[in-house]
Amino acid sequence: MLKKLEIDALMADLASVEAMLASRTEEEDPSGYYQFSARKAQLEDSIARAGERPETHAELGIFFGGGPVQGSRGINADFAGKALDDLQALVSKKYSSREVGRLGARGPVPRADTSQLLITGVARGSFGFVLEESGVDGEIVNTPLKETVDEITDILSRVGVADEAVFDEAAAELDARTLVTLKQFFQRLDESGATMRVVDGSRDFLLDRNAVSLARQRTQAMEIEERGGEFIGTLFLLPNSHRFEFNPTDGGQAVLKGTFGPNVVRQLEGQAELGQVAIDPREIPRRPWRVEIRTREIRERNRAPRQVFTLTRLIAPV
Repeated sequence: MLKKLEIDALMADLASVEAMLASRTEEEDPSGYYQFSARKAQLEDSIARAGERPETHAELGIFFGGGPVQGSRGINADFAGKALDDLQALVSKKYSSREVGRLGARGPVPRADTSQLLITGVARGSFGFVLEESGVDGEIVNTPLKETVDEITDILSRVGVADEAVFDEAAAELDARTLVTLKQFFQRLDESGATMRVVDGSRDFLLDRNAVSLARQRTQAMEIEERGGEFIGTLFLLPNSHRFEFNPTDGGQAVLKGTFGPNVVRQLEGQAELGQVAIDPREIPRRPWRVEIRTREIRERNRAPRQVFTLTRLIAPV
């Protein structure tokens, strides 16, 4: 079960037990008081252990409400299937973009088979699904798929908020292929009159009808154009925050700032099995480097275009 949902269920049980304890005393009902006290201690221990359990593999709870849902009885099968398919496509495209780099405008999504989530549970109330990464949850560090799901969840949490600055942060994380699916997803939710609650790790947020409608309007009004290019210049990396600053040797170009992904991280760490040695980021600024940088131009209705830069590869020192 999702950690957040498990803790919420345990907390609800604890509240009930504490109410029962408050309604009696040890003198009046020694047997009942002892049983409820033992149950209280057991629940508190379970909550503590659940809170300490690391979350290293991908888990996601999606709860739908509104038009497609009939209370806790069920959900429209056509809507549920297509909405889950959209969510899986978002995860697969984001995962491929992180691991492989820029996706083509069309065609198969590379490594889509390694980014598949399993439906491991059905949650009632508003009708929902629990999605999890396949495999055993025994990793010490976060899996790449968990990091991808966290990024998609973060985008979903920002795209429908009223604050334009928060939405701009989400838009900066999108690529052209992911945007196509995001448009389709929010159009489906809006036309079906659906709402959506998302639970991921410690996050729990609701996209109500206003948020869904706003997200649809924003994504429909957005276009993203991507291009890649090689540059030579002075490069500064901040490995902990995965950010870079690049000063091209061509003085006519402005300094480029942005983020870098797993490909560059692997280059920094080295891959001995491929004959690649680690690269010390402190040594990189000492001489010019040839690098590959992806530029995304984001265009929105009634707003000036803006550019987002991603360092995709360290080619070689010059």
